[in-house]
Amino acid sequence: MKLVSLAIQLSTALATTPVVLWHGLGDRYDSPGMTEVADQIRGIYPDIFVHSVGLSEDGSKDQQMGLLGNVREQVESVCDQLAAIPELNDGFNAIGFSQGGLFLRSYAELCPLTNASSPGIKKLITFGSPHNGIADMPLCGPSDFLCKSRNKLFKSQVWTRNSQNNVVVAQYYRDPNHMDIYLEKSGFLADINNERQEKNSSYDLSSLEKFVMVMFDEDTTVVPMESAWFQEVDRESGEVTNLEDREIYQEDWIGLKKLGKRDALEFHTVHGQHMEISDSVIETYALRYLGDDDDIKKDFTLVKQGI
Repeated sequence: MKLVSLAIQLSTALATTPVVLWHGLGDRYDSPGMTEVADQIRGIYPDIFVHSVGLSEDGSKDQQMGLLGNVREQVESVCDQLAAIPELNDGFNAIGFSQGGLFLRSYAELCPLTNASSPGIKKLITFGSPHNGIADMPLCGPSDFLCKSRNKLFKSQVWTRNSQNNVVVAQYYRDPNHMDIYLEKSGFLADINNERQEKNSSYDLSSLEKFVMVMFDEDTTVVPMESAWFQEVDRESGEVTNLEDREIYQEDWIGLKKLGKRDALEFHTVHGQHMEISDSVIETYALRYLGDDDDIKKDFTLVKQGI
């Protein structure tokens, strides 16, 4: 991985905009990993306010709710949670990991409708987030029959009412080879991506200052990995359709085209498997996007489409 040279003193970095984090599947808001990320950000910006989203104050229950629950209801509860934090009143920057990035993006669409007092997101950074859903469960090894059996069971149950109301991963399952049943049965993603014939004109991401989407180039957990960039992948041919060539962008179903027109969409690649994020990567993105000091950004180079 080509790391960016940081020719500045971290102790002089300035940030007044608070930061909200949302963890991924299987993690919890108070895990050592999430605590370390928050501490890294505070180490760069000593006076910054950092909040880690938890669906319950009980960390183990928060972890469980990342697996089971109604995603829309969970996001709406976070609208209320963040509205009650005074430090966030003027808005915040957000970092979402895996499904947490999808949920933060959903927050930006849903909260203006469900809680007008919920604070807005300024810059949104998502790492390995399934914005275009998952078309399969994590890939299995050739002889991993337990994994294959699990995936087969998941697919056989994915469109049931129970799964679409209570199984978190099922609610962002999207198989492009079976769009009819997806559009009919999807309990969350088809709505938040505004893919159904009747559009919700209120779903609009264009208020974001910046939307940075990071893909892991060896990701076998989010399938296809290109979902992190809103790309569509033909599972048989492997052909990839870029976001800009898709209807969701061209017809501007959720405001992505507006962001693109003002160069507010960024697509980055990090080398490695799903959620293989080094301290240097966190430091890189924190310095580039979370600071309020323009002098820092002048001394910093980040190459789009890969670091």
